[in-house]
Amino acid sequence: MAKRKTEKSETPARSGGWRSVLLQPKIIVALLIGCSIPMIRNMSQSSEKDLIDDPQYQVERSTITLKSRPDYVPEEFLSRTWENSELPEQFSILEPGLAERIGKSFENSAWVRGVEKVKLSHPRDIEVALDFRRPVALVRSAEGYYPIDKDGVLLPPTDFSAAQLPQYPVIENVQTLPQGPAGTHWGDLAVWGAARLIDLLIPDGDREKYWTKYELARVRVYGKADLRHAEAEDMQDISYRLITLSGSEVIWGVAPDVTDPTEPDAETKLERLSMYHRDFGGLHSEQGPIEIDLRRWKDIARRPLDLPQSEHITR
Repeated sequence: MAKRKTEKSETPARSGGWRSVLLQPKIIVALLIGCSIPMIRNMSQSSEKDLIDDPQYQVERSTITLKSRPDYVPEEFLSRTWENSELPEQFSILEPGLAERIGKSFENSAWVRGVEKVKLSHPRDIEVALDFRRPVALVRSAEGYYPIDKDGVLLPPTDFSAAQLPQYPVIENVQTLPQGPAGTHWGDLAVWGAARLIDLLIPDGDREKYWTKYELARVRVYGKADLRHAEAEDMQDISYRLITLSGSEVIWGVAPDVTDPTEPDAETKLERLSMYHRDFGGLHSEQGPIEIDLRRWKDIARRPLDLPQSEHITR
């Protein structure tokens, strides 16, 4: 059935909306604690230089610490950051603009979504707090598997071993390949929508709440939309199905952050899926895999996958 087009409008401005993929800046917040910056300002240039060059304020780059590093981020993260950084191996903690320079070194990593804080403490302690990108899924293609975060940003494939692949949901039937290097958006909003759907079903990394409970395995994509040229209404032409371990298929419809007048919103679909699972004891039948359609306004439609007729369940 063809989708009914709406007047051209923007997708609602929710966090993680597809336009924010292009527009969202990375934020650096620098805190200088216990440093003698005010005193330096009152000194002559020669005295300031002497203080900056004072050995007690010299810092080795290797001593910079992270406030935290999630297990999924490679252990070599810091060493790789320094390999690609213009920050020298040794510097003074009193150098003007140091916090910003350190922040920019981390901004360039494909694993970093944003720099939250650079904390400089007397005499030479530096701690960095980062907002890391969290892998949510693997996009399967003829070229292999590509890890992405919840915004459809490509993560470094070489940082994932074959043993790690079963840990992540799979997105299949994607018609495009990544349009840029790791750390950039895939370039196809169909991938963004699939990532948002998986993030909804695995909130904050909690697989047990929905994904494991419903025995989900994959998300199947239908359609594509170039990130550079797509409008909000183009997202209504991209739909998704949830494929279970037993082969049942849940017709989800449009991505969670997309408004379509012909379908209920994502929260309603999630509630219906929960009620169906509760009432029928799972997303399958004794006869085999079934198809469950969540897109209807007043009821849920289901049918055995090998039969054309459908059964409507009013909710």
